[in-house]
Amino acid sequence: MISWVGGYRMVYYKGVYMDIEQKKALVTRFAKIEGHVRSIKTMTEEERDLETIMQQIAAVKKAMDAAAKLIYTEQMKELIEQGETDEAVIKKKIDSFIR
Repeated sequence: MISWVGGYRMVYYKGVYMDIEQKKALVTRFAKIEGHVRSIKTMTEEERDLETIMQQIAAVKKAMDAAAKLIYTEQMKELIEQGETDEAVIKKKIDSFIR
């Protein structure tokens, strides 16, 4: 669902309003991560050296952390914009990120 929120064109994504450009960047990031994981699988099948495989795994972890940070940031911005003060709601959002 696309709408205007706070003067910005936003899309409703997984319970959070997200800037359309940020959503596109997130989808692109996940596509790159998917490519890295396929590469790791291929490297493993080809019996490449473990150091190279571990470097790729580290890159995937870092990329996943960056994607999670972006989603979490959007969730927190929405809570702030909504003026959320219910500690249970805030704790639930934080806990969902920390898991």
